[in-house]
Amino acid sequence: MSLQFMTMRRAISSPIVISILALVFLLISALALNLGGGGDANTIRETELYSVTQGDFEIRVPTSGELEAQEQISIRNQVEDAVVVSLVDEGTIVETGDVLFKLNDEKLLETIRNAEINVTSAKNDLQNSETNLSIAEKKRDSEIATKQLAVNLAELALHSWKEGDVIAKRQELELAVQTAQKDFDRLEKKFESSQTLYEQKFLSKDELDQDEIALLRADAALKKAKLSQNVYEQYTYEKERQQKESDLSQAQGELERATERLESEINQSIENVSAKRNHLNKREEQLANKQDQLEKCIVTAPAPGMVVYASSLGDRREEDERLRVGRSLWRNQLVMIIPDTDKMIARVKVNEALSGLVKEGQRATIVCDAYPDASFEGVVHSVGVLATGGGWRDPNRRDYTVEIEIIDKQGIVLKPSMRCAAEIYVESVEGVTYVPIHAIRRKGKLTWVWVQANGGFEQRPIVINRFSETFAEITDGLSVGDRVLLRDPSPASIVSTETKEGDS
Repeated sequence: MSLQFMTMRRAISSPIVISILALVFLLISALALNLGGGGDANTIRETELYSVTQGDFEIRVPTSGELEAQEQISIRNQVEDAVVVSLVDEGTIVETGDVLFKLNDEKLLETIRNAEINVTSAKNDLQNSETNLSIAEKKRDSEIATKQLAVNLAELALHSWKEGDVIAKRQELELAVQTAQKDFDRLEKKFESSQTLYEQKFLSKDELDQDEIALLRADAALKKAKLSQNVYEQYTYEKERQQKESDLSQAQGELERATERLESEINQSIENVSAKRNHLNKREEQLANKQDQLEKCIVTAPAPGMVVYASSLGDRREEDERLRVGRSLWRNQLVMIIPDTDKMIARVKVNEALSGLVKEGQRATIVCDAYPDASFEGVVHSVGVLATGGGWRDPNRRDYTVEIEIIDKQGIVLKPSMRCAAEIYVESVEGVTYVPIHAIRRKGKLTWVWVQANGGFEQRPIVINRFSETFAEITDGLSVGDRVLLRDPSPASIVSTETKEGDS
């Protein structure tokens, strides 16, 4: 076989070339039919004709999608810089408490040991600061008590001086003045009497001189007493008063200064204790966080279900992205999900044109690609509020998401992401005239079918009421027993047409 022939063979067998050849074949077949090849009524196959009957049919909306769990639990990594060391197989059915995966904890254990040392050191620092605070409080109490005693003594000294010393001194000086005055008055009278007696020659000159000297001494004593009284009132009293009040003021000032200084020292000690306590709390929180992360190195199932890796969700299937032993995980990374396979739903898409027929609570049947021989009963659980686009492949398509709850799984294990097809039962139409949907033609405002008559086919306008994906109810234009063509007839077989066909 030549190289050129092999190249041509490979080109012909490519999917694109095969699709093009199939399209060309269909175009040639359609052209042959329109040109009258087999267009005579006598060449119509029996399977291409349908006899109009009256009976029942169901309006169903066909759709497709995937299975999902109605409820699922997300399992996320809560450990920083985690590495998977063991892992449960994907698809495993687990019970509550079963181990899902384990993470490397060597680095965490070393961090916890260091954190415990830091906590112990912080406790010692706090204890020392509390001891220093206690010592400072006792020192404050003792020093303030001493300063307060000095103030009390100064107050007592001032009060004692005012109420005792001053009064006693004034009484003493007053008594001295009075005594000197009495003695002076007595001696003055005696001297006057002695002068009279001396003049009468009853006393000698010497006796008179002695009485005069005594009077002079009494006068000096009186002046001295009065002078002492004046000096005390004008100078000594003020000096002692100011000294006593100054002693009290200084004692009070010392008390205030000591109080402020010691309170400042106490406040510093309290702030130091608070800082040490906060430091200890921070260290304990760090230790508790690391211990909590150590516990989270072993992740168990919070509820029963089937294990599904997060790497299996979506479109990415690269080996580097798949969950496996030895893979590093970041904090809060989704690792796996555990869907509740006992409660499954079919998430399907319904075209916008049919979405108005679908309501919550309608009956449905679901068939999975994995179990084509099993049909599951379901009920419409919810209908999406907003439509989604068809993407770049079909930008004009608009679909609504419909969730169908599977009522009975028939003992079959259904898994998320299984492809499925579903039929939603909208309504049962009973006792009506109907034809297959493929027989109906439309153009502009005209709706018709091709009815076999007079050796050919005539164009028969009809009125349609309810319809499904396979049948349509005909309320006018057809009778039971009429035979309609399921395709367009050849031009040679058309016996009559409606003039309204071209209306728009």
